[in-house]
Amino acid sequence: MAISSSARFVLAAFTAAAAAAMIAGCSGSPSSQVTPTGISQQPSVKGHCPAHGGVRATPCSVSFSVSSPGPDTVTVRTPEDKKGTLSESDNCGGASGIATVTQGTGDDWTVAAGSTTGSCTATFDYTNKRGKVIGHADLSITNSI
Repeated sequence: MAISSSARFVLAAFTAAAAAAMIAGCSGSPSSQVTPTGISQQPSVKGHCPAHGGVRATPCSVSFSVSSPGPDTVTVRTPEDKKGTLSESDNCGGASGIATVTQGTGDDWTVAAGSTTGSCTATFDYTNKRGKVIGHADLSITNSI
């Protein structure tokens, strides 16, 4: 059975596109990926937290329990080539709430369990000198104590 030249062209174009997609997927780039539906998303790599505008909190979640009461240290990285200010805000309620988040030394922040069980989020915003948020990282905190 002979294949028409237009069918060969379509098959060759599809093969080239598939090869290019496989090569691009193996490049090791941490950039976002496009799903079959065309929606861009952050790659999900075990042990890696998403970075928004170059800001990353590691780990990106902290859980306190009787066997692991904390406190825990979270490292927040910011873009090295830009000058800006890092600030933290949360809905954790402090020592009488779910948790406290305090700045340690350098890039480290200390997260300690509060006296209330539940979940909350700490957000680290990186702002430029004009006060515009140019990056952020979220830290999920769960207290089961």
